[in-house]
Amino acid sequence: MGKAVETDKQPIIQVTDLHKYFSTLHVLKGITTEVYRGEVVSIMGPSGSGKSTFLRCLNRLEEPTSGSIKIDGEEIVDHKVDINMIRRDIGMVFQDYNLFPHLSVIQNVTLAPVHVRGTKYKDAEEIGMKLLERVGVGEKAKEFPSNLSGGQQQRVAIARSLAMHPKIMFFDEPTSALDPEMIREVLDVMRDLAESGMTMVVVSHELGFIREASSRIFVLENGSIIEEGDPDAIFNNAQQERTKKFLSMII
Repeated sequence: MGKAVETDKQPIIQVTDLHKYFSTLHVLKGITTEVYRGEVVSIMGPSGSGKSTFLRCLNRLEEPTSGSIKIDGEEIVDHKVDINMIRRDIGMVFQDYNLFPHLSVIQNVTLAPVHVRGTKYKDAEEIGMKLLERVGVGEKAKEFPSNLSGGQQQRVAIARSLAMHPKIMFFDEPTSALDPEMIREVLDVMRDLAESGMTMVVVSHELGFIREASSRIFVLENGSIIEEGDPDAIFNNAQQERTKKFLSMII
């Protein structure tokens, strides 16, 4: 059963008629949807359906071709907006951990709070240590990323994002580069975040996590959301034949 969410029905993300072209390739085809504060929205769909492109457009890592995206009421598809200010409130966790190899774990976690938010290093270090403990790698604080397993590096990447006190966390297939035995430790951290009320948008193929932690699921195919609903509706009562076919291939 999906995660129960208390919302005031005030969306923190509003997407209207979002299109994305790569040259002549039409990747996103007029997506309109909303994500409410405290929700965990998981995005499923076949390879090439536009899932990662959609997620990356939400903080303009990919530039939308047209349409509107509002984050906490502020339009970000506007070149007058300071997108770096918007990104301060958005955590992003990728398939690859993107840790700085020449910095220790705690230095990776404190870098952005100190240099972007202007937090004093001592305060950033104290917060960083608490976050590393929270994700289960506190004892690795002085290690370098090369000495950590993939699962440990991904948990550090999550702690690094949390150190900026984001309003929203985006996850782009965060376990796809991990060995099977390391996947659970990352998903456990994500479940903890979901239970804490963090707004999350997750692209993932981890069906157990999607079923347990999601408040809603978007099913993407060919650049469009073809169906959305809570986990029970999607997994047990899908309305679209294309959704049923996709699920039959992965379950």
